[in-house]
Amino acid sequence: MAHVTVIDVARHAGVSKSTVSNVVRGKAVVAPATKARVEESLRALGYRPNSVARALRERATKVLALVVPDAVNPFYAQLAQGMERRARREGFGVLVAHTGGDPSTELAQVTALMSRRADGVLLGGLSHSSTLHLRLLDEGVPVVCGFAADDERFGVIDTDDATGMAAIMDHLAGLGHRRVAFAGQGFEEAAAELRRMAFEEAASRRDVAVVGLEDGPTAVVAHNDAVAIRELDRLHRNGLRVPHDVSVTGYDDIALASHALIGLTTVGTDAELAGEVAAEQLILAVREHRHVRHRHLQPARLIVRTTTGPAPRRPSG
Repeated sequence: MAHVTVIDVARHAGVSKSTVSNVVRGKAVVAPATKARVEESLRALGYRPNSVARALRERATKVLALVVPDAVNPFYAQLAQGMERRARREGFGVLVAHTGGDPSTELAQVTALMSRRADGVLLGGLSHSSTLHLRLLDEGVPVVCGFAADDERFGVIDTDDATGMAAIMDHLAGLGHRRVAFAGQGFEEAAAELRRMAFEEAASRRDVAVVGLEDGPTAVVAHNDAVAIRELDRLHRNGLRVPHDVSVTGYDDIALASHALIGLTTVGTDAELAGEVAAEQLILAVREHRHVRHRHLQPARLIVRTTTGPAPRRPSG
């Protein structure tokens, strides 16, 4: 059964969201007839208050929550570092939970975090089917998403993937690559498909064929740097030389990408800055008792290192 929100109840009863909230919380006077109509809609739709979100609101504790899908990815470690640094300056602490991109784990982890009465949440990534961000938002919780989100009440920190993938494909096409594969993360995440789509669009616009990893690509475009480093290892184990046989690109420019033994060509983003911005906006929202309503889109810049080179020549005839 789909989760019933305050918005659903308000529409059913023909009242505002604030009126529904006042009836649910019992913290304001509502006209008897209106209250009865809202209560009837609550029963008819089977509305149940979200205990996770309620725990966030009950009292401020100067604690923020960070939820990430992949704790092994250094990008999220850098995101946490930036968030913690900014929060610490304001007297806030940060609690971190790892979900593996699984919806049930996401809810369980956030429930556990909320038992510590966190005041606001940065969601570094969510699974495709998760509605956790919408549920928290609907209940008045300050939320920042590390991915594109349509509702203007969200805070958003994101990267311009269209520009980033266009820069990668311009670089590869300029090196003569015409068969390129995409390497994904290996688990489902809501924002991951958007980056893949940006890759496919950029390849199509440059007449570059998108092929599978096992179909002889001359270049591999990875979802992020962690995946790119995994691909470097796989190619090496298969006896292929980078970039002589196959070029590889990443995304994010984690600290390890510039290591002399890796030299990964990638798209630079600033995870620490993103974490700082998220913490700053969450703290402002908590102090002003409002939604975040702030969007921070980082520019994407190509950083060329040693994992990309000219496409290998194919033997003729």
